[in-house]
Amino acid sequence: MRAVPLERYDAVIVDEAQDLSCAMVALVHQLVGDRTDGLTLIGDGQQTIYPGGYTLGEVGINLSGRGVVLDVNHRNTAEILEFAKEMVADDQFVDIEGVDGVGDAVSDVSRSGAAPTMTRFASRAEHDRAVLDRLTEVLRLVGTGHGDIGILTATNRQADDVIEVLGRAGVPTVSLQQYAGRSSDAVRVGTVKRAKGLEFKQVLLAHVDSRLLDAAPAEPSETERERRERGRRELYVGMTRARDGLWVGARTGASRGR
Repeated sequence: MRAVPLERYDAVIVDEAQDLSCAMVALVHQLVGDRTDGLTLIGDGQQTIYPGGYTLGEVGINLSGRGVVLDVNHRNTAEILEFAKEMVADDQFVDIEGVDGVGDAVSDVSRSGAAPTMTRFASRAEHDRAVLDRLTEVLRLVGTGHGDIGILTATNRQADDVIEVLGRAGVPTVSLQQYAGRSSDAVRVGTVKRAKGLEFKQVLLAHVDSRLLDAAPAEPSETERERRERGRRELYVGMTRARDGLWVGARTGASRGR
């Protein structure tokens, strides 16, 4: 079925297109119809962190001969990307072209750097001390200030906990819920979902649920498998926000909360 444009737009460009719904894609398609080069969708099925999904075929968009794979990573170091790829190495996903995939398809990385660090903690107190120690460590690096650091969590409650801990230590912070892209000398703190589209010199992933780092259960239900894969993809997204350095703090029994 040929789409009939609703308005005369020359073009529509959508980034993070993998997180749109089928209805959203149908709407933007209607804005330009099948006009040549009218609709550009940029997305990565491996970074889908919301339930649902779609394929272009469902919307009536034919990508045959027009799709381009961007397989060179200019953001992360080779060490960060390799570390992150381990999170999704065996997880299945379907990209917007309707093609089943496994793992990360990046073939080339332009930079290298320090190896990421992952530590498990038995208590919240130990975890919080380690967060402050890591902050002190990276702030000693040349050219790194508070505004170059992002501390990311799975939930808003965990982000609030981090802001409270940093506040007691006198560390300036800004919540990603209020962040509007303005430069400031304050650590950015928020959920991985809020960090989509952002990047930081140094990323700390805090209060990570250690179960996501363990081997998968022998016979998980379909719901359990989907929940685990979605959680691991979210970690992957968080890890790949880091340009130069990555620290992961996992805590037994960490709650995803609100």
